[in-house]
Amino acid sequence: MAVRKRKRKKNIVRFPRGVHLNIGIVVFSFAAFYIAYNLYSYFTAVHVSPYEVEPGTIEVNTSYTGLILRTETVVNASESGSLDYYLKDNTKASKGTLVCSVDENGNVSKRLNETVGSNAVLTEDNMRDIQSSIREYAKGYRDNAYYTTYNFKTDLSGRLMEALNLGALDKISEYTEFARDNQTFHLYRSEQPGIVAYYTDGMEDVTADSVTADMFDHSAHQKVSLKTEGSVQAGQPVYKLISDEKWQIAVMIEPDMKRNLQDGDTIQIRFKEDQTSAWAGYTIEQKNGQDFLFLNFHHSMIRFANERYVDINILLDQQTGLKIPNSAITTKAFELVPDDYFTQSGTGSQKGLLVEHLRDDGSYSDAEFVPAAVYYEDEENKMAYISHENIKRGDLIVKTGSKDRYEISKTARLRGVYNINRGYAVFKQIEEIFSNSSYTIVKAGTEYGIMLYDHIALDGDSVTEDQMITP
Repeated sequence: MAVRKRKRKKNIVRFPRGVHLNIGIVVFSFAAFYIAYNLYSYFTAVHVSPYEVEPGTIEVNTSYTGLILRTETVVNASESGSLDYYLKDNTKASKGTLVCSVDENGNVSKRLNETVGSNAVLTEDNMRDIQSSIREYAKGYRDNAYYTTYNFKTDLSGRLMEALNLGALDKISEYTEFARDNQTFHLYRSEQPGIVAYYTDGMEDVTADSVTADMFDHSAHQKVSLKTEGSVQAGQPVYKLISDEKWQIAVMIEPDMKRNLQDGDTIQIRFKEDQTSAWAGYTIEQKNGQDFLFLNFHHSMIRFANERYVDINILLDQQTGLKIPNSAITTKAFELVPDDYFTQSGTGSQKGLLVEHLRDDGSYSDAEFVPAAVYYEDEENKMAYISHENIKRGDLIVKTGSKDRYEISKTARLRGVYNINRGYAVFKQIEEIFSNSSYTIVKAGTEYGIMLYDHIALDGDSVTEDQMITP
């Protein structure tokens, strides 16, 4: 009998599948989270334009309108009649130089004008002089100094008038001698050396002692030309003579400018009209509460003989330091605490204050150490400027080793900028030296200020303390 072999059952044990970590999914997830976080940070963070602090210089030039003071004598006509001039305006005249004439009946003046209209009165010397003036002007002409064209035109017209009138007077000398004998034709000659000008403005007698603030009102200034009428009445002015090369410019200045100038006696100025510079001695006087600066000159007065007012820049020393844009400057409020209340943390690693916080019910908490950064120290009053969200007005601070308490009650504002070197805003106090309309020069190396090549927020009003910054 055959024996049937029994088939053995195989017991198969199924083990649970383990979790297999897919490194690709992990890397992708991390990258996606990183990108999402950065996108969120970018769109929620404040975007601030940075400015790198650099050394810089600003030339301190302050604009003023000055009042010209000089020695002027107005010459009046002794007779009435037709008035003719023989010397061009703003010309130096020696003693005895013929300036003008007055013809009582007008006959000589009429014949003089008829002779001027002819072509025979200009001598060869006159022509050479005029041609030489034209050549000199053409040789020195510059496009960027076009304003000199008007000065040249006025000068040339004056030279031509002078040559024509003197030439005509010489040609009718016999007729003028007859009129002078009859005492109807009168010649006016300069009684002393000086500069002849043909206008009056009623301010010829003003001196440094009589200057007032009202005299700087341009709208009230009345300048009267003496060459427009062609005739004159007895007692009316015919010309004026500026007889001294010494002259002054009076300027009304502010207290700040007075402080800048009070330790000196000479200053450099720039005339705005032609951008030329000059040095002047000066004095400062106060009249009726207003400070006046008097600039003293001894030459070049003829350039402004026809003017009463002149625009100038007072050039002070160049100011050098850290140059920052004005837009970066802002202000921030701080709590003031006595500097002897500061202490160290238990580990000695932080500087701060022991603070008893004011509760809503009017009671105070137990004293706790609060780290507090100092933004500025007022050494004179021994007060420190702090700003901390856990130190508020009404809180008490405790002096270490004493029962003394000080209530936080005083606040003050500082001007400064926000340093953004570390990606968040930190207020830094600045000491301003000088500023113009665009930039400010601040002192370098201050304890609580900024340093060379620091990055600051270009718009200081757009950020706050500890705010995260994205360029």
